Amino acid sequence: MKQKNILKGVDTVLLVSTGILLLVGLIILQSASGPSSHKFFGNAYAEFMSQLQKGVLPGLVLFFLFANLSFNWIRRLSILGWIAMIILNASLLVPSIGVEVNGAKRWLDIGIARIQPAEFLKLALVVCLATILFKLGKNINRVQSLLLITFIIGISAAIVIVGQSSLSNGIILIAIALSMLFQSKIKFRFIAIFAILASITIIASIFYPTNNNKQNNDNTTNKDNYRKERITTLFQPEKADSLDARYQSDNNMIAVGSGGLLGVGIGESRQKFFYLPEASTDSIFAVFAEEAGFVGSILLLSIFLTIIFRILFLHTHISDEFSRYILIGGVTWFALQTLINIAPTIQLAPVTGVPLPFVSEGGTSMIVFCTLFGII
Repeated sequence: MKQKNILKGVDTVLLVSTGILLLVGLIILQSASGPSSHKFFGNAYAEFMSQLQKGVLPGLVLFFLFANLSFNWIRRLSILGWIAMIILNASLLVPSIGVEVNGAKRWLDIGIARIQPAEFLKLALVVCLATILFKLGKNINRVQSLLLITFIIGISAAIVIVGQSSLSNGIILIAIALSMLFQSKIKFRFIAIFAILASITIIASIFYPTNNNKQNNDNTTNKDNYRKERITTLFQPEKADSLDARYQSDNNMIAVGSGGLLGVGIGESRQKFFYLPEASTDSIFAVFAEEAGFVGSILLLSIFLTIIFRILFLHTHISDEFSRYILIGGVTWFALQTLINIAPTIQLAPVTGVPLPFVSEGGTSMIVFCTLFGII
């Protein structure tokens, strides 16, 4: 077997690419959030400043902290950290705890800010599984090892999918786990079993009725399965139950189509003026595509791809097994979350509420990705 190179020092390509994405993301965020900031806060820079104060600044502190933290400490704290994140996410199930938005309790109010515990759970799962798989080695195929791994993956996904009604985050957690298992010494038949169980869980979550408590135009409670409705809207828009079901996807396409080749100009989007729901989070790529056009969109996507392929390059050129688990879990998370956010804007996937890494508004997402990249 060919000996892998031992890489040392800071990877300049990854560091510069991530820095560029962070800076470009702030520019995109300011443009996309201007109208809503002005309407709700009386200041067009309110959401931009909030992102700096509650996301970027603490994120950079954690980036440099974890970039200089020994892996021995990370391994020692990994399982305890995962348990803490499970407890934090489980706390949202308590009626008096958590903030409910659009029928789902996914946020925790800590006074100075709202945090989304599911984002921290993703990071905790990457580090916890990396530690366990590294320590198990060839013993991973023992019954007790398989039960331990099943428990960690299962409770992580269940607490997000069932407890927080967030199927997209649940899918990301499952994908992270499966990618790390593929790198381990586990037998393929066990991976196949994990994948089948995950698929059954996801399908059941889509078609099992949920009490989303959305309000329709007649001010009556609509308890239809909103996940199934979103999939129907994607593949058969003419069969959507209402125009509301198609509203976001249609306006995403209008924004992207309006951009043409070179865009209407940075800051000149029309769709961000309350035609697009969640213009600074879920639909932020559509706003950018309208302003920067096809060329700008390709350039932005090229930054994401540079980061993804650079992490994969590092993954294939290092010999430390623990590091390789971190890299494959991290790149799966980063790539899939990017795809899940962008795909709905061009009607390649159902509409979801997953933030675009380093771009969408959200201090929690910014903090956890800065921490992840500090470890990388």
